[in-house]
Amino acid sequence: MGAVLLNEKGQILLVRNRGHNRPHWSLPKGSCEEGEPLLETMSREVREETGLVVEMAELAFVTEWFVASRQEWYLQFYFHARVVGGELGVQATDEDVTQVQWVSPREVRQFMNYRPWVEPLFTWLEERRPRYHIF
Repeated sequence: MGAVLLNEKGQILLVRNRGHNRPHWSLPKGSCEEGEPLLETMSREVREETGLVVEMAELAFVTEWFVASRQEWYLQFYFHARVVGGELGVQATDEDVTQVQWVSPREVRQFMNYRPWVEPLFTWLEERRPRYHIF
């Protein structure tokens, strides 16, 4: 589950993940814990990765893709969320995130270029309605 967070300037919050031998930027995201509803996962992951407390505004997009080298399908739900509290920063308890940064939409591709994340994000920014994407 992931979140699309926009600030008052229209900037998008990205996080830099350590990755497995390959650091990368993404939207805040993570996996559900057993028995955890999707919206609770999204809120928890944002708080753990960024220190921000959020509430869901709406479903932004669903993205699905296949990684041939691993023979695995991935399915992720992203929700547009509003910041309602907290303080932005890398959290000491999160071992994966090394940076958090607001970036303008025109700068996003300088940070994040993975097609299953970028294309759905830009479609949502343009249309502001939920859509399903498969790659």
